[in-house]
Amino acid sequence: MTHLSDALRSVLPSESVQDDAESLAAFSVQAVRPACVVTPGTIEELQTVMRVAAEHRAALAPWGGGTQQLIGAPPSRLDLVVRTMRLDRVLAHTPDDLTISVEAGMTFGALRAYLRQHGQMLALDPPLPDRATIGGLIATATDGPRRLGYGTLRDVLIGVAVVEIGGRLSRGGGMVVKNVSGFDMMKLYLGSFGTLAVIASANFKLLPLPRAAGTIVCRFAESQQAFAALDELDGTQLAPVAAEYLNRGALSALGHSGVCALVLAAEGLPQAVERQMRDMSALARRHGAHSVAQLDGSEAEALWAGIADLSQTAVLAPDEAVVKVSVLPADVADVVVRCEAAAAGAGASVVIDARALSGILYLRVRSITSASLSSMLADLPGVQWVATTLPDTPRWGAPPQGIEVMRRIREEFDPLRLLNPGRFLPGV
Repeated sequence: MTHLSDALRSVLPSESVQDDAESLAAFSVQAVRPACVVTPGTIEELQTVMRVAAEHRAALAPWGGGTQQLIGAPPSRLDLVVRTMRLDRVLAHTPDDLTISVEAGMTFGALRAYLRQHGQMLALDPPLPDRATIGGLIATATDGPRRLGYGTLRDVLIGVAVVEIGGRLSRGGGMVVKNVSGFDMMKLYLGSFGTLAVIASANFKLLPLPRAAGTIVCRFAESQQAFAALDELDGTQLAPVAAEYLNRGALSALGHSGVCALVLAAEGLPQAVERQMRDMSALARRHGAHSVAQLDGSEAEALWAGIADLSQTAVLAPDEAVVKVSVLPADVADVVVRCEAAAAGAGASVVIDARALSGILYLRVRSITSASLSSMLADLPGVQWVATTLPDTPRWGAPPQGIEVMRRIREEFDPLRLLNPGRFLPGV
């Protein structure tokens, strides 16, 4: 699409537009090469890009840090990749109100470092934080280990600005934490995988950094012991901010040994954290933990960063897939057993990181074929998405009950089907 590149260069700085072979190869989406790559430097330039794309009927894919482009299906068409990396500014920060507004191309790592200077945090813990952008995290509804204690993006997102196809800037929410007027439009874009608009900026409510934090790693000889410990923990007044179940494969990937483990974290006042560490350690031992180790400081931070990265999808081997599963917390143990049995039957290995008390599992399967992966997915409940380069495999789970509403919303926002066409659920 030489005419698309020429049209963009006529309204943008020439260095913002690339159509050389090297750039097009670098920003291919699941081996589908675009005709042009554009990197707007302001929200106004992003509006211009979207207007030109609509005029030329150019199918486009938003690209933040490129860490989640393997989730979902390949695009059915791709003319333009729109990079947001230059949209990386803090637009407004009111420390006393614990609110912030940032552009969508800011990486989570940069935002975390900025907030640390003010003694504040956005407790998300996504994989690959130094590459993952705020817009990409919203578009894919990414979570992290501390969702148990602090919730997900849905709980901290208070406002969003997006650019629709055609160039119109649309806003939802605001900078007020208790904003209840009108429809909650901003939630439409959460987990929309770039099919409704390109996210331009987002507003969040923040929290003060905790005064103290502690982590314990509890190793078990059997998974039943670990899940029994979680069941009791869930019925107590203890309040871990994270409770991750790791199978043998996950422990090995983190450089640890053992059959399985629970990694539990507590944050808050020093005395409260100390009590929670003591009580959770005792609980784990009652259920057969043969080793309980407490980690603090940089050692704990490194472990949690490694756990967050277990679900990364930026780099996958040709015989590898990452699957996100969402079930009732009571069903997590059964999914773990079924997944490990299916992987063993297929001669594959599996890394399982389960946010067990939230019902979320990330499964990283290796040395698997397309046929074996398809068979495994058919037997697993609650499949949300699949990231892989294996051909002829499902990329999404069963359509949700509101699929027809989702299709109608897509039709209203993008009737030309130019935004990430073919990548989301069928018809969406």
